[in-house]
Amino acid sequence: MPRSLTILAIFFLLRGAPVRAQPDERPLPDIPSLLRDIAKNQNAVEEIRKLYTCHLLEEEDKTDSDGRVTSHSSKDYDVFYIGDEEVRRLLGKDGKPLDADQNRREDDRFNRRFDELKRKQAELAADPKKQAKKEEQDEAEISDFLRAELFTNPRRASFHGQDVIVFDFAGNPNYKPKKTIERVIQKVSGVMWVDDEAREIARLEARFVESAHVGGGVLGSIERGSNFVFEQQKLNQEVWLPSYVEVHAAGRLFVVKLKQNFVDRYSDYKKFRVGATVSSAGPN
Repeated sequence: MPRSLTILAIFFLLRGAPVRAQPDERPLPDIPSLLRDIAKNQNAVEEIRKLYTCHLLEEEDKTDSDGRVTSHSSKDYDVFYIGDEEVRRLLGKDGKPLDADQNRREDDRFNRRFDELKRKQAELAADPKKQAKKEEQDEAEISDFLRAELFTNPRRASFHGQDVIVFDFAGNPNYKPKKTIERVIQKVSGVMWVDDEAREIARLEARFVESAHVGGGVLGSIERGSNFVFEQQKLNQEVWLPSYVEVHAAGRLFVVKLKQNFVDRYSDYKKFRVGATVSSAGPN
């Protein structure tokens, strides 16, 4: 799974918000229409995101075999997108900025990666067959969940003091996966919070109810019980973009056992224009 997906459970009413004595019994909107609009808008979000750079704070806990936290670390990044690929430029570790030598090495590494992905993107654009194969191998996006899951039990609730509609979801047994990642997604169930006025996903919590294999089990696996949270926020009253990801996952990559516990916080989104060279100042 991409870091693009994770878990933290925080949802309270805003201080001073009115308290309803009775459950919200207002009629629900037309649910099939709502879900179609959400899918359409999420596809748009994933395209719009490619036009922005942002700041990322990544926090990771390492645990022992009993699940006890043995260390905590954090990294700050500038994040850019080349097509569907997220490219990170490291700014600092554990609250300390990189020194001059580290900055120089990071600039060199980042520029090589940035240029490599630009070349690959041009190759894909010129070869539809390669593009189709790349899409088949892509990591999961939220739009993949909307295709492969079955959404039930819609009800009104409050999230961060905002009226939302909540759905339960589980793998749709009648959906025939078109991408490999969709077969993995069908092993996930959880809860989704939706801003029904904006037709946008505010929060998604998911848990693997079955173990899942990646690459037929050759590349790796994700253990049952692994879980994640994903949140989006409306920025500048004009666009919805990812804001928070939390992951608690156990599994295997090749022959190495993995345990991951991390939180990604996205902020300070800005539009950018891709230039010829990228340095610590970012794209031109």
